[in-house]
Formats: sequence, structure tokens, C-alpha cells
Amino acid sequence: MIHLDEVSLRATVQDGGRGAHLRAGVPHAGAADPLAFRAAQALAGNAPGDAALEIIGLPFAFHCDDARLVAVTGREVSLRARDELPGWVSVFVRAGQTVTVLGTERTRFAYLAVSGGLATPPLLGSRSAYPAAGLGAVLRAGGALPLGAPRAEASAAGRTVAFTYGGTVAAMAGPHADRFGAEALAAFFGSPFRVLPDSDRQGVRLAGPSVAPREGEILTCGVVAGAVQVPRGGQPIVLLADHQTTGGYPVIATVVEADLGRVAQAAPGEELLFERVGREEALRRGAAARALLPAYQYP
Repeated sequence: MIHLDEVSLRATVQDGGRGAHLRAGVPHAGAADPLAFRAAQALAGNAPGDAALEIIGLPFAFHCDDARLVAVTGREVSLRARDELPGWVSVFVRAGQTVTVLGTERTRFAYLAVSGGLATPPLLGSRSAYPAAGLGAVLRAGGALPLGAPRAEASAAGRTVAFTYGGTVAAMAGPHADRFGAEALAAFFGSPFRVLPDSDRQGVRLAGPSVAPREGEILTCGVVAGAVQVPRGGQPIVLLADHQTTGGYPVIATVVEADLGRVAQAAPGEELLFERVGREEALRRGAAARALLPAYQYP
């Protein structure tokens, strides 16, 4: 078992999400920062389908009933056991040892993976929490969660994944790009947008130059994480893991998956600059992100 000793704001169980039920209107859920989630799982020696904790608001403290390999990832995160250690590294912790996950004011989402994964019961084929629909719950201090059998030994401690946040955000032209004038497209792909405080797991709301679409309605269509919707007011919204399954606002662009965490982790008041890329560059960035992890996929 993993025991939750301190939960500052919000923590949920997440895995790869429940894409099989999108046709029924059930949101995908899963990690808001997919790369950080996968890195934590890889460092802890977990399988791709295992679940981990997504933490909003730090510090967060826990202990386990038995010795485990753990890893914490996210923006500007660290881990304190006997000493303070950086994030994005695998750490061996002893049975009963209190471990604290730390961050800064710029830490939006932190991911804690424990070797063996969280063994909570699947709901609709996934362990990902989506409390708004009664799927899973927001976790509280004093709770405990079951763990699977560990797959990694103490000798695997000290492994790292090298990743930094910042830089431009790569995005492809969206399916409704032709509904935006040349000036609006140039503004979206060439001007900074400020992250608004009401951003959450459903989407990152942005303020900047108006990129309003041309007049006229579109048919409601399916949307994915990374889709950049533009309501009539002209201020974009980048959809994240808890996005609705369909939408009626035009999609000016789609953030490539490799850069989705850069959007999710941007703090209110910070600026994002979108860089237009084509299919080949999007695939190259995805391959580069995946190449960070294979060495840490333990048998």
C-alpha cells in the first residue's frame, strides 16, 4: 500500500486514459502532461498500462508499506527523503520512509510513479480519475491505495531522464484553418499568448491578439487533446486531458503531443509562443520524445 500523508490541494490516479469510450461521450482523461507521466513510469520500471499519481499543489507526502523504487516528474519538482533529490530520477525508498514531493510556484502538474503501479480497480477499462463523471475521486490525506508487485530493484535507482520545459510550442494547422484569415493565422503563429488563471485539466485558456474565425457555423466534430479551439471572442483554448469529446468551435491548430506538456505546465501569467510545423516535423518531435524513454523500460 501507499499511504497519503499530506495532500496540499488535489491528487488523482491517472493512467493512459480511456479512449475506448469517446463515442459514448466519456472524456479521455489520463495525464495532462503525457511526457512527464511516461517518464515517471519508465523510471519506476512500470509497464505502459500502469497507473500513477497526478498531483496538483505541493508539497505532497507519502510512505509505502514495503521498499519501492519511485520517481517524480513535472516542472521544477524535487523529492525529499533523507536528503533532497532532483526530479526526473529513480529513487529507492525504504518501507515506512516518509517521502515528500516538492515544487515551486511554477509547478502545475507533478507525477509520482511507484514501482508496481497503483492497483486501484479499473472503471470502464481505465484507472484514470474523472471525478466530474463519478469515475475515481480526488484523493485526500490519510487515504491509502493498493500497489502492484514491484518490477524494479534497488539497483535501478539513480537513472534519469533529461528534459527541460520552455521554448516555443510546436503546432500543426488545424482542421478549420481555412476559416481563419491570413492575419489571424499570422497572429496565432507569431504572437505571444498569456496563460489565464482559470486554466485547468480541461483546457489552457489564453489571452492575446484576437484570432477570431470568419462568421458562420461549423458542424460539431470530435476533438483531441492539443486541439486549439477559438470561440467567437477570438481568444484560444488549448484542450487538455479532460476535454469534452466533441466541440463546435473552430480549431485553428493542434499542438503536437511532444509539446503538450509545455502548454499544460505553463503557469498563469506566463506566455506561450506557437511555432507552425508540418507533419514530418511533428513526427520527428514525437520520435525524439519517445527516444528519451526506451532505456528505462525495464523487463
